Amino acid sequence: VRNWYYKNLGTPYETTETPWLWHYYIGHDNNRDAYMANMPETKAVLDILFREWYPQINYNQHQTSPAWARIFIPPFNDPVNINIHPGLTTSVNQLGMAMQNRLAIKGMPGAVSKLFSMFYSGAPRNAGMKHNQIGILTETAHNTPTPRYYDPKDLPETIGGYLGDLGYPTDGTAVFYPYPWKGGESHFRDAVDYMITSSMAVLRYAADRRTELLYNMYSMGRDAIEKRDGEEVYAYVIPNEQWDKWEADHLIDLLFRGGLEVEKATQDFSAEGKTYKKGSYIVYTAQPFAGYVKDLLDKQHYPTIHVYPGGPTKAPYDLTGWTLPYTMGVKVDRIKSEFKANGQQVTSLLSKDKNKVNGNAKYGVVIEPKSNIAFKAVNQFMAKGAKVARVIKGSAQIPAGSFLVTGVSPEQVDDYGLSFDGLQSKPTNVETKPLKPSKVGLYKSWMANMDEGWTRWILEEYGFDMDTLHNNDVKTKNLSQFTSIIIPDQSPEGILNGYNQQQMPKEYTGGIGVEGTLALKKYVENGGTLITFDKASLYAMQQFGLPLKNAIQNVSEDEFVIPGSPVRAKVNTESSLGWGMQDEAAAEFLRSFAFDISKQRKTAEGGVEDIKDAPAADLEVVVKYAEEDLIMTGWGIGAEKYLANKPAMVRVPFGKGQIILFAFRPQFRAETPNTYKLIFNSILD
Repeated sequence: VRNWYYKNLGTPYETTETPWLWHYYIGHDNNRDAYMANMPETKAVLDILFREWYPQINYNQHQTSPAWARIFIPPFNDPVNINIHPGLTTSVNQLGMAMQNRLAIKGMPGAVSKLFSMFYSGAPRNAGMKHNQIGILTETAHNTPTPRYYDPKDLPETIGGYLGDLGYPTDGTAVFYPYPWKGGESHFRDAVDYMITSSMAVLRYAADRRTELLYNMYSMGRDAIEKRDGEEVYAYVIPNEQWDKWEADHLIDLLFRGGLEVEKATQDFSAEGKTYKKGSYIVYTAQPFAGYVKDLLDKQHYPTIHVYPGGPTKAPYDLTGWTLPYTMGVKVDRIKSEFKANGQQVTSLLSKDKNKVNGNAKYGVVIEPKSNIAFKAVNQFMAKGAKVARVIKGSAQIPAGSFLVTGVSPEQVDDYGLSFDGLQSKPTNVETKPLKPSKVGLYKSWMANMDEGWTRWILEEYGFDMDTLHNNDVKTKNLSQFTSIIIPDQSPEGILNGYNQQQMPKEYTGGIGVEGTLALKKYVENGGTLITFDKASLYAMQQFGLPLKNAIQNVSEDEFVIPGSPVRAKVNTESSLGWGMQDEAAAEFLRSFAFDISKQRKTAEGGVEDIKDAPAADLEVVVKYAEEDLIMTGWGIGAEKYLANKPAMVRVPFGKGQIILFAFRPQFRAETPNTYKLIFNSILD
């Protein structure tokens, strides 16, 4: 960021943002990685917060504030996450007011409150609130060293109208904006002064209340242990038998890293009439951070909030649902009745079991595709020179979608706890297709895109060979070297046209354009696979003339909106793109959409025409949204009316190749492992 600023200092572009993510993979999403802990920085922070220091206050400093304000300071806006202790909510309010007071006494105007909410748990300070830590956020104005001037005569009547709120008047009559800033010169130094003064307010508050803060933290933890509501869950049980044991173990690691108490059953036990085998995991809710247990393992219930009674719905700030058993595809049972079980405390991250080979592997091994980590193992096998084939017609012993590996010993790949079935000779009762090592071209716009960064990180994590494709690369490179090309979520306008010269230096302007679109079209026609996520699929639909439409185009958000929730979807597991998937999935829906398949029109001028049927659209529906109970966790409006039974992922043949389109984000923030295999199958198909 610093280098970009100095490179452009004195040019029209000195205050532009970098045309790449400032965090190598995830940009500002580094503040939304708390419960998944994908990044090493997040892991380090969580270890400090939840396993080593247990601080009473977690202060997160951000930029930037609403226009014409100097800094946002708590209290936060509604709604509050119900897993936060009320003593914590009131402590946040109290600390925010102490910060407001210090700024006012120091003669520093422009502090506004009650904008962002306390619901979403992706940020460490929000996750900390379920650990009885006072978590606060400030957003400070002036995010560039270049000075600005705000003409006082342009002072708006209100500021902070955010996500449908009406905002606060700038005449000093608002409780949550009592000391308005009236404009004038603004400098980078001002931002530093506001952050220092706010920090000193936090330190003074903590120093004056040291004993009180420690006792309150203890008291809230004690309350979490002592059940006060007979309807509360007694424990969550993660059975030993899982579709994807790798992801089940991953979930256990996330719970441990989050400072939670987890036990591993040392004997079989029964709960609510069901028997659980030795090795199952138990997470009791009688623990100090019970709020975080429920926040990760149970459903979120976000309330419908109106800007005013009878008025429009107020949109949430971020996700409203993130229940990890759904998004990770892990079976977790919610047990309300008390039970007895012998267990051993989990005291570290789980060690990875050794791979094992069942039977004689003289010829080779079979790997089932049910686990995400199986695809990483397959990529390792191919990188070491193994011959790998995909079973396209299976048998009772070797199901379709399995990988048949020969030529390299299983001992040569890393241990992931996988179970390989040995083959003494070549199987004759299955049909296979040889796989060649994949090479993915990942489109990267100069409009820095966190969805691209997350996609890049996941592909690297699972061992896929990959190369970045900028706009000029799409136009000029030999695209036939790529077995597939992925365009992450981005608007069609951004993909096609990118920045213009009023926004960015010339070398970072433009998009794929007509030339790049024609190159992609030729690539697919000659046998390539184009994969598009969410709104990038609208680009492919428009530019390739596909027989698909956006099913929610022109629908008002008063009728339909899902800002961020897992939506129930049904998977065609017979499709080669659905191999290894469970038949139900959680599709991450973030103001996403659904497909309508184009059909012949037989009406005109009010009448019906008796004409022959045109050929049906040549495509395959791989995933469709469920018929009912669509929003698995979180909040939305109109899901059943506008999404039920609509296609969510389709494959369209195009020339000798294919286009695979997702109407949702199967890799969103690397917190949706339950849909990763849809991506991996698309790459290998």
